[in-house]
Amino acid sequence: TAIVTGAANGIGLAIARSFADKGANVMCADMDEKGLIEQIGEPEEDSTMRYFAGDLRQRLTIANLLSATIDAFDQGDILVNASRQVIESDPLNPEDTSVEVMLEQNLMTAYRLTQIVARRMIKQGEDREEGAVGSIINLSSITAHQTHPELLAYSIASAGLEQMTRGLALTLAPH
Repeated sequence: TAIVTGAANGIGLAIARSFADKGANVMCADMDEKGLIEQIGEPEEDSTMRYFAGDLRQRLTIANLLSATIDAFDQGDILVNASRQVIESDPLNPEDTSVEVMLEQNLMTAYRLTQIVARRMIKQGEDREEGAVGSIINLSSITAHQTHPELLAYSIASAGLEQMTRGLALTLAPH
């Protein structure tokens, strides 16, 4: 069972469809409910693809996404943080809030979702004697390494996401 964020379009949608095509259960998450319905359709009771619409910047929404996934499929084995927002920034404007917006949308959402899903994966794997208990994939951007001044806020969030991924990989390695 995979949870894929940013699944109403683009890379997130392509990843969700690929998992479904290979036989996985997929919970497609996005704040664009209309886009989810257009791309995925209204799921039937036995459908392997479901959708969850909500603003994942909200902690309660993240908890509800995990609950909806467990209710639908009984487990969560894969998390793909594919939701990405890009906005231009003005690096020399002290009134520009783009860094805060990009950190909240592109870093903190992935961090909070990873925390709650990783804890669930560890719990699911308590009876396993060996092997990974799940996989978490975070999509970043080349702007984490090659920035453009007008995308400075996005670059900062992308670099933060990569560091978060490395740090959590070390934290989760024993599990």
